[in-house]
Amino acid sequence: MILIKNGEVHVGNGEVYNNCDVLIDKDKIVKVEKNIEVKCDFEVIDATNKVVFPGFIDTMNSWGAKGPAWGDDDLGEHTDPIAPHLNSVYAFDHDAMNFQSVYEYGVTSFGFSPSIYNVIGGKSCVFKTYGHNPYNMLIKEDAAMVASVSSSAKLVYRNKKMCPMTKLGIYALLKQALIDAKNYRTDGEYNSKNAELKRVIDKELQLFINCTTKSDIDSINLLLKEFDLDVVLTGAYCITDSDNYSFKKVVLGNLTDSMLTYNYKMDIDAINKMINKGVLFSISSCGDSNGGGKETLLWNGILYYQRGIDAEEVVKMLTLNPAKILRVEDRVGSIEVGKDADIVVWSNNPILTFDAKVTNSFISGQDIMKVERRTSCW
Repeated sequence: MILIKNGEVHVGNGEVYNNCDVLIDKDKIVKVEKNIEVKCDFEVIDATNKVVFPGFIDTMNSWGAKGPAWGDDDLGEHTDPIAPHLNSVYAFDHDAMNFQSVYEYGVTSFGFSPSIYNVIGGKSCVFKTYGHNPYNMLIKEDAAMVASVSSSAKLVYRNKKMCPMTKLGIYALLKQALIDAKNYRTDGEYNSKNAELKRVIDKELQLFINCTTKSDIDSINLLLKEFDLDVVLTGAYCITDSDNYSFKKVVLGNLTDSMLTYNYKMDIDAINKMINKGVLFSISSCGDSNGGGKETLLWNGILYYQRGIDAEEVVKMLTLNPAKILRVEDRVGSIEVGKDADIVVWSNNPILTFDAKVTNSFISGQDIMKVERRTSCW
């Protein structure tokens, strides 16, 4: 067993325990309390004056599918703008993921997301960020169906001279695909696209929709009034506090992308008001693209804090909230008994100060910072 002793434990749900212990047995958390008795067979990690967080979770990223220098892209099947039958689980390369070493910045799991350059790009899944093979890294297959109505969805097909070249084309294709799925009969001729989208219609799968601007959000809100779906806005920047929106889950955009002017239109007061109304927000290093570097998620947390979101709310947006949005909160996202031992010990609180570094990064009860890691075949 491993005992993390006397740390400042941030549970992930907003609660913070000072001088608290966390006991790990194999890959699970078995105790979270003060003054756990030290036994002779315990490996003790002294966390005195240190901060203990749940492992960070990036809600959307493409780690493990880009290849050296991001020169390859196994998530970008840009031959059909409507591709709900694609499954990202088959594009994951665990060796490429290990090569990224994102656990060094506290990230222990992430949503592996297909391309947002298609109107409907396929299904995302959830992986841990280190492991010996994809099977023991996989937390959940079929986490969400990923779609996009942002300008990204027309960039690829404009060059191909095919629909969608405009916003008109994007919404026409999306609406027709949802109508076809709604009318699809499982006892008739099988259609792989309609069969997968029918799961969205039946709310078996969430629909992640990349909406960058206020115009994107307003337009998709109007279109989806015709459908009763479980929707998550992703890559969102221009959030407004509006009672006209029915969205309850939002993945905020990447503030570190200096090329996007949307960054400066983020209304933090509106976000805080919506948090108080119960809207679930998470942070992702994916903005209007498929992802960022290993430190990008942490930088986003820091920037959202600096712009006015409470530090502990930011911790929730990096841990339990993305777990809930990805529907994996039964396993990860908080330091609670029975959950996977995905825990990161920091020398200081990285949201509050730059003088913080990871001293221990546990994934499934194994301190990846201290084991002999498998090297990349690259």
